Amino acid sequence: MSRHTAPANLHPSQSNSSTLLPQRGPKCISPQHRFRNLRPNWKFQISNGFCAVPNRHAGPSSPMFENNRSAELLTTRIADLRPESSSSRAKTESPKPENTQSIPSKAPSVPATSARPRNIILAQLPPEEYAALAKHLVPLDLPLNKSLSEPNHPIEYLYFLNTGLISTDAVTAKGEQVEVGVIGREGFSGLPALLDQPQMAHMVVIQGAGEGFRIRSSVVRNEFAKGGTLQKLVHAFAYLQLVQITQSVLCNRMHEVEARLARWLLTSSDRMESEYLQLTQEFLSQMLGVQRSTVTVAAGELQRNGLIGYSRGRIHIIDRAGLAFRACECYAIVNDSYNRLLKKNNNGDLSYVL
Repeated sequence: MSRHTAPANLHPSQSNSSTLLPQRGPKCISPQHRFRNLRPNWKFQISNGFCAVPNRHAGPSSPMFENNRSAELLTTRIADLRPESSSSRAKTESPKPENTQSIPSKAPSVPATSARPRNIILAQLPPEEYAALAKHLVPLDLPLNKSLSEPNHPIEYLYFLNTGLISTDAVTAKGEQVEVGVIGREGFSGLPALLDQPQMAHMVVIQGAGEGFRIRSSVVRNEFAKGGTLQKLVHAFAYLQLVQITQSVLCNRMHEVEARLARWLLTSSDRMESEYLQLTQEFLSQMLGVQRSTVTVAAGELQRNGLIGYSRGRIHIIDRAGLAFRACECYAIVNDSYNRLLKKNNNGDLSYVL
């Protein structure tokens, strides 16, 4: 047989013809089947995903290329002969260059230019003073009866309210307690810590559930010592606390329980900015320093007169004007001080008059 005889797997009509390459490509499924019937005098070159199948003597004068056909390699792309498996794709695809540039970690955002908290002091600070505190503020929920500080214990954190109510209570050695002041979003708990007093003699608890921010007292104390707007706002808030506490002394000594209850309900409603209060009679008796049965009688009288609604520890102030008429003069005295120092700004929200 001639050395140029076509491979046995080709049809005889294709011998010594220009149609050496089958039009549909080699009849094979895998590389092993493609190559097993070819004679040894054929060479194969596999490179870059192509299969080259030339005769070793192929050239311009070879009988394989009659009629002066070009002696270029007869090539067929392997990808066109059979479907490419996912594993082979993974091997042949050039890997994507890795992004060697590290993605910068998100820096702690200081929301000095974003929406401010509802707390009046935080909302009224200049951008640079607020930015110094904002990165230390920790938002949190403040459930009912949560203790913020204990008597004669270090004041580690200050709590700024957005919503809710803080109660400052004087406590006896027997555990009896009387409320001496309340705080809403106009202020914060732990005022003595800013006055170089590491602890206070009173107990501070959440009297109305809400939410706000916690911050270490040392951070606020350092900013307070620098002066500026923060110091002025704290002084205004401290004055309101002083008015409220001193008036409570007179009220608890001089006025009847029903008038004191009316004053307390109005004050709590003002600080929470809500006509609904979640309170039990037991809690009210502790705050007013009287027996529970006494509170039951006083609350029942206000309810019968259509001033409040009371059901399952939930109090609804129905007639605010009528309740203010029943309250003692202490409510008006304290309320006048708040109205003098807290005015509505151009945005319609409250702010301190400095």
